[in-house]
Amino acid sequence: MDAIKKAGKAALKFARSYLYDAAHKREAMSAVSVIEKYNDQRLSPKLKKIAYDYSLNVFGSKRYAPWLYVYALMRGHFSEGWIPDNFFGKIVIPRVNKELVAVTGFKSFSNIVLRTDALPDIAYYVDGVFYNRQMSVIDVHQLRELAAHEEGPVFVKKDHSGRGVGVLKFTSQELTVDNCKRIGNCVIQGPIKQHRFFDEIIAGSVATIRITTVKEADGSIGLRAAYLRLGRKDTPWVQSDNSVRVAIIDSNGELDTFGYTQDWRRWLYHPDSNTSFANKRIPKFNDAVRLCIELHRKVPHFTILGWDVAVRESEEIAVMEWNSNHCDIKFSEATTGPCFLGLNWEKLREN
Repeated sequence: MDAIKKAGKAALKFARSYLYDAAHKREAMSAVSVIEKYNDQRLSPKLKKIAYDYSLNVFGSKRYAPWLYVYALMRGHFSEGWIPDNFFGKIVIPRVNKELVAVTGFKSFSNIVLRTDALPDIAYYVDGVFYNRQMSVIDVHQLRELAAHEEGPVFVKKDHSGRGVGVLKFTSQELTVDNCKRIGNCVIQGPIKQHRFFDEIIAGSVATIRITTVKEADGSIGLRAAYLRLGRKDTPWVQSDNSVRVAIIDSNGELDTFGYTQDWRRWLYHPDSNTSFANKRIPKFNDAVRLCIELHRKVPHFTILGWDVAVRESEEIAVMEWNSNHCDIKFSEATTGPCFLGLNWEKLREN
């Protein structure tokens, strides 16, 4: 009986792995198709073979080749050290961040761990009870008073939400017991008025900067990748599946010449505002990086973390959320990578 159970678990693990890689293959090959169609780039047979052979020899399987095709196509050459997105999500993250990957999904728990004023949290709803920022119990009337002091509607983020999904925008009067019961455990955050730099590119939603920090072998924390995520016309907040990403190409916050919609189509300007990305530098970028590094030092249990931050009109940095599960490395690998050289992640290949 034990042998049957063991065989069943192995078969289930294999099936999940297969489906995971199949989904990534579809996504990556769709990206290849769009890049070749719209971006005037071609993946040569020679370059494709190099990527395929590298996937076999370094990662032990052809399943990791499709994302290497995307990276090589985007850059026009092959670079050793690139990490395929499905290898990262399936092999690297479980090994380096271990069981803690679930922690960052609990939005209502973040400030208990991070202990920072940079989070725009004003209150929490946990297991049917409202709490203020100091985790003292409050009633719904006190919650509304807190929300009423904010400049505009507040944002309610459900635990385990992400990528702009599971976010609701409420006035103070819409914060009711029934509404919160329907949502479940969540954080209530105040609105952010962003720096005019971002409004000049596209207004209407708060632009976020994804900053990826890594713990090195000696315990030090450093920046490994960063990009800007901008909203689209008539969207109240940035949604990963409907946004424009622009790589940050140096330590001073300089933007790349090109931005990319979620389908990997390349743009010299924001498709809704016609504002170009070239010769623009994110204000207070170094302050944002320093804050993320400082916060990562508080939780050295995580090897890699992705931070979504915003720059306020006052030039203060706000931390919108953090991510320890899948930190979305593929865009940075394709535009500014290899971003993770020297970490030996390629040696974590499956048994």
